Amino acid sequence: AVAPDGGHVYVAGAAADAVAVFARDVTTGVLAFNGRVRDGEGGVDGLAGVRGLAVSPDGAHVYAAGTDDRSIAIFARDLATGGLTFAARVVDGQAGVDGIAGVQGIIVSSDGLNVYAAGTDDDAVAVFTRDPQSGLLTWLERRKDGTNGVDGLAGAVALALSPDGAHLYVAGADDDAIAVFARSPGTGALTFVEREVD
Repeated sequence: AVAPDGGHVYVAGAAADAVAVFARDVTTGVLAFNGRVRDGEGGVDGLAGVRGLAVSPDGAHVYAAGTDDRSIAIFARDLATGGLTFAARVVDGQAGVDGIAGVQGIIVSSDGLNVYAAGTDDDAVAVFTRDPQSGLLTWLERRKDGTNGVDGLAGAVALALSPDGAHLYVAGADDDAIAVFARSPGTGALTFVEREVD
């Protein structure tokens, strides 16, 4: 994941349970290693098997999908250095959170108000509201394959939002499908529209 200001790049190391931080030369694109945060070190939690990363549009926070921890780890980002400070994590099955078992894909809406996560083992996409100041997440809902008419989410693995924030597209690996959702501009809640199948 590249920071919005282009100054830093963040890389998920699944085997290392870590996120590597690189400074980026905005002219050449060359990267320089600038440290890392790792699961179980310095109070960091939720990075086991980390695969997906997303930076908030304001550049203030980084979200990491800890696949093996069934978690999303939340980090505050230093805008100058790109360094990460662990803030909190949300965990599948705790505090009402559902839909992020085996989480891999993660994305922040362009307005910064929502985070969406693809729960591969849950065949689901989870929706969170985001506090722009603290970066903390509050679970809102989940959309699950085979529930309430939703289809195409088996093995949900990756997500993309349209530039206007009106639609979310989810790749369902086990369904060989793309599930299409309309996104509410007020709450960020999702409504299933259709699926396209290979």
